[in-house]
Amino acid sequence: MKRPLYRFGRNGGQQPADRDPTGHAGLWFDKFCNRWEVDGNNWSMTSSKKGQLNPKQAWIETVTKGVAGNKDQIAAYALRLLRLVRARAGRAKVFTAESRFVTGLGRSHPVENGFAWHSSLGTPFLPGSSIKGIVRSWAITDTDPQIDKATLDRILGQPGKVGAVYFLDAVPLKPVKLETDVMTPHYAGWNDSDPPGDWRSPTPIPFLTTAPATSFLFCLIQGETAANTDLDTVSGWLREALAWAGGGAKTAVGYGRFRTEPQRLKELERLLEDQERERAHLRERLEAMRSPEGRWHLELKGLSEEDLLDRVRIHLEKEPIQDPIERQAFARAVESTGFLPIWRQGKKRDPRTRTGKKKLRERARLVREASARDSN
Repeated sequence: MKRPLYRFGRNGGQQPADRDPTGHAGLWFDKFCNRWEVDGNNWSMTSSKKGQLNPKQAWIETVTKGVAGNKDQIAAYALRLLRLVRARAGRAKVFTAESRFVTGLGRSHPVENGFAWHSSLGTPFLPGSSIKGIVRSWAITDTDPQIDKATLDRILGQPGKVGAVYFLDAVPLKPVKLETDVMTPHYAGWNDSDPPGDWRSPTPIPFLTTAPATSFLFCLIQGETAANTDLDTVSGWLREALAWAGGGAKTAVGYGRFRTEPQRLKELERLLEDQERERAHLRERLEAMRSPEGRWHLELKGLSEEDLLDRVRIHLEKEPIQDPIERQAFARAVESTGFLPIWRQGKKRDPRTRTGKKKLRERARLVREASARDSN
């Protein structure tokens, strides 16, 4: 049976039966639905075969096997967000869903209910515009004391005017487990001549959700017009709104309730600090590599006293470095280790060093001469 799908593979092969777990779950879910039933020129997603799984549910379950998203890509993206927040003196918080979470339910899709996928991560996400709407609704109806409209418009903006606080998309911190859920309207399609009632047949409608306990990173950034307390104010609204009103779709029936996870944020901040240290170390190495002396510093760093003496023996006595610039750079790198004054006295710092007093003085002399620097 032909279906309106892109061809797969170099030779135009058929669509695989199951989703590639390493691929983009959102592209698979949105673009390659293949559970259509065809009757002549009519296409439908309802099965007429008794006992057969609902085609819509069958398609949804192709993305509930395994997880959505790549662990390393998600972690790298979250750290980039956190770095941006720090650079802009913003606020970052981790919230974990206490219930199932639905995002993008109103998007168009053959299974009737869509889903919001992050374009590059292939995971569920909550758009910044949606977060802003949640916060605005909460601030209008549930703050105590009630906030005045002028302050609200200044902080969150209004049509044609940007606010003082910016909302970034909320993204997960690890690959997301997805689940199938079902809503069952009992009174669909009624009218004046056919009113709703318990005698009507229910219509199960499957839809895609995230599993409970999914953690998301929420980020706020202050604009140029932000006051000192604006970020703290909005951060509080966000925390209360997600806990009591919820985020995403179907919040009226308990979906999308979130709790704060400060410990998860601390873990993420530690990862960022580790990454920053690694980057600083790399920058230091790259800077050192720009000069001969810097390169020798890197090579000699961490050597034992005996190994350092052996390098001096090789490079200045046994097989002397011929290039005068490189030889001087090596000698000055050895001097920077602080061993030279001790060697000149025929002494050693490490008792395990086997080189004798005479050799220690000789190595010190070679270094001093090569460096062309008076070390007295």
